[in-house]
Amino acid sequence: MPLSLLAQTPTVTPTVTAAVLAYKPIDVHFTTVDGLTYAYGDDALKTYQDFHDVMDPLKDFETQRLINCSQSSDDTSKLFKMFGLIGAVVGVAGIATVPANQQTPFIITALGGGVLFDVGTIFASESQTAKFNSVQRYNRFAYGREQVLPQTPADEKSLLPMTAPGSTVTPETKGKTNGAQ
Repeated sequence: MPLSLLAQTPTVTPTVTAAVLAYKPIDVHFTTVDGLTYAYGDDALKTYQDFHDVMDPLKDFETQRLINCSQSSDDTSKLFKMFGLIGAVVGVAGIATVPANQQTPFIITALGGGVLFDVGTIFASESQTAKFNSVQRYNRFAYGREQVLPQTPADEKSLLPMTAPGSTVTPETKGKTNGAQ
């Protein structure tokens, strides 16, 4: 069993009891082996689908944007890490098997692979940060510290009053339209 360090302490003590919460909060734990782990009640949240199942009923645009950003960055980090590892392995294998006067391309390949792997870790870090921020935002709603904002309209035109083209509204018709003459 890996040694775990539970470092999750709320920065602000919730003022509402669990009986009146509209949503269950997501528990965040830090372990030395797994890093940040998330749980919703007794269920561990491991995949992004688990996060979507919990957060999507909230219908909060920012929470959804953050978890989607996290998922995208995680996929990107896996690609960079994979290509970086392949480049590093090919470069090191080439360095080990060719004479010293032919090692330059393999040194460049190995260094390039290492740089790609490092870029992948930067994307992974950004992914973890976005996931943590989405959980923290969800928990603010769960604890009742924030309310969900209404969905923004698709465009500004939907906010304008609708009248038929070529028609006018006059004060004496009180909301009725007259066609253009």
